[in-house]
Amino acid sequence: MEQWARAVGRGAGLVVVALLVGAGAWAYGTAKITVNTLDEVLKANPLPADKTAHVTWKSKAGNSELQVIKMNKIKLHHHSQEDHVLYVARGQGTARLGDETRQVKAGDILNLPKGIPHSFAKEGKENLVLLVVATAGWKP
Repeated sequence: MEQWARAVGRGAGLVVVALLVGAGAWAYGTAKITVNTLDEVLKANPLPADKTAHVTWKSKAGNSELQVIKMNKIKLHHHSQEDHVLYVARGQGTARLGDETRQVKAGDILNLPKGIPHSFAKEGKENLVLLVVATAGWKP
């Protein structure tokens, strides 16, 4: 069974856009849009020396959440209630999904179904930076 969705592409500049919407905000015209570049987010939020992975930024929209995760390693774990879609924004490394291990690099997109064990480890000097969208049920 194919458990990976993979697409490779590179953009000249990646902008993280977060829609911060309260209940009914669109109906009343009170929605706020904030714009940050990925470079700004990463510079302002370095990986703490005592951690192997760190959520450097996140934004919630409806029942989904976008996180920017900087890491050198995330141990094997699974999520029982939500699916994840990941975009590898920086770095390269090894990803494990179930019994399969793959090399990943900047520009790759991965589909992580709920209930499937997964882990990541960087290769080289640069930390992995993942943009993670978690579907409804996300409980970090």
